[in-house]
Amino acid sequence: MGNPCIQDVSFPASESSHVGKLCLQLNCNSDCIHVLRSMVAVMTARAGMDELRSNRVAIAVDELFANIAAHAYGGKAGRVEIETCICDEAEHGRALVFDFRDFASVAWAGCLKEAANHVPDPENLCPGGLGLRLICKVSDHCEHQALEDGNHWRLIFNINDGENDGCNA
Repeated sequence: MGNPCIQDVSFPASESSHVGKLCLQLNCNSDCIHVLRSMVAVMTARAGMDELRSNRVAIAVDELFANIAAHAYGGKAGRVEIETCICDEAEHGRALVFDFRDFASVAWAGCLKEAANHVPDPENLCPGGLGLRLICKVSDHCEHQALEDGNHWRLIFNINDGENDGCNA
């Protein structure tokens, strides 16, 4: 009997077994987070990231997945395609990249730079509104593209010690 969280898994043969690329289609619910965390653990180990850096990647990936579930799909069932690879990014050098693709009818239309720089009021803290700030602070680069039929998100984590350049829309 298969895992009800996973819709599809592929391991492209064209990639080196050391670096590789992992592709998943997950049902968008909290029961699937352990599958996503396993994906992060495998890829951060392949990237040679230490435990602290691996945990930061896990935080950003978990938060983005939770945001897609809560905001794009409104807590209802939905599909998320996730692809991750270790590659050479033109602007970032060697990097661990996570691409998220949802098919929600709601396309996010905010500004990532504003979300990244939003300073919460400590006198009036309330749940919500800090997820994108967290994602932007722990990733080295974050991008969003609204699509006709959903959203595309890209999280980039530098493997070489580079500067965090934040989020871009």
